[in-house]
Amino acid sequence: MNRLKPEQIRVVLVETLGEANIGAVARSLACFGVNDWWLVRPQRRPSQQSENWATHAREWLNQVQYGETLAEALVNIDLSIALTGKSGKRRHRLVTPAQLNEEIIPRFQLGRLALVFGNEESGLDNADIAICHWRVKIPTDEVHSSLNLAHAVTLMLYELVGRHQQTDLGSKPVKWAEPKLLQGALGEISRYLSERGYPSHDATLDEELRKINDMLHRARLEVFEVNFLLGIIRHLRNFEAGKAIKSGG
Repeated sequence: MNRLKPEQIRVVLVETLGEANIGAVARSLACFGVNDWWLVRPQRRPSQQSENWATHAREWLNQVQYGETLAEALVNIDLSIALTGKSGKRRHRLVTPAQLNEEIIPRFQLGRLALVFGNEESGLDNADIAICHWRVKIPTDEVHSSLNLAHAVTLMLYELVGRHQQTDLGSKPVKWAEPKLLQGALGEISRYLSERGYPSHDATLDEELRKINDMLHRARLEVFEVNFLLGIIRHLRNFEAGKAIKSGG
């Protein structure tokens, strides 16, 4: 899977109709760290409504550049991608976002890539599509054939940038349990079961422990999960000891 940095991507919106979508796109750009974007022949320029939709990404509205032609917005771009929901004789070489990322982009030593989106009603015209290197179609239900502009931008940025970003999700780093820890856990389980006369059915403790050993290794446990299991055993042992003392046993 290809890995692109946010600074390698330019988003180009052609003849955008609504201020709300411009603001929503700015918000998506901010989420993925992409700050290079263009409005080509926009029907409306960002104002208060765009700021409302941009929420915490209002500064992105001040960074947008403007152009009268798509060619102008593609200067210094190595690979340009037209997003279209339509196929036809002039719209050949359609690929999905995943194919773009996995099959097309790896062929190139990329410096800069541009994602080009048309307006909310009719998309890109044939003239603008013709100057782009590749065409991408986002697979959708045939009845509801196209995504909202801002949603399409978000999906493409996630495919190219977001799924590779090392983001703090609020969890601790994963520490896998090493064989030595698993063997120690198996020993503790063995002692606990042996003390309680397990098994009572037609099997030996060694046979049962081999099954448990296989389970522990197949489960790919984290360190905290092994310690969690051992904590349960310690609790049960202490609980049983306390119960025996109370009963005078």
